[in-house]
Amino acid sequence: MATIHYELQKVRNGHFYFKLKGIHGEDILSSETFSSKASAENAITFARYNAPDEKNYELKQSTDERRYFVLRGKNYQILGLSGPYSCDSDARRGIKEAMECAATMEIMDLTS
Repeated sequence: MATIHYELQKVRNGHFYFKLKGIHGEDILSSETFSSKASAENAITFARYNAPDEKNYELKQSTDERRYFVLRGKNYQILGLSGPYSCDSDARRGIKEAMECAATMEIMDLTS
């Protein structure tokens, strides 16, 4: 059975990023890449803190007219981006899911 968690991953260039995974293993939110593991872990802490507040989300439209959302910190720095959605209502449901799931303390470290 899947659980809500953050996945901490390392990419080929040695940088790190995280994904917030939903109850069914779906990607809810992905971060930018960070030069250190500690920075990525710190970003998870900020995501946990900022995600429950709907004011920290911005609904956007991509060039192909699909919707996505951005989670920002109190300083307006981008903490994470969603994947694409076909309509506003689906993207808003994604925001609600992020708000509910982001407080999880579960981190799956896949950097080894």
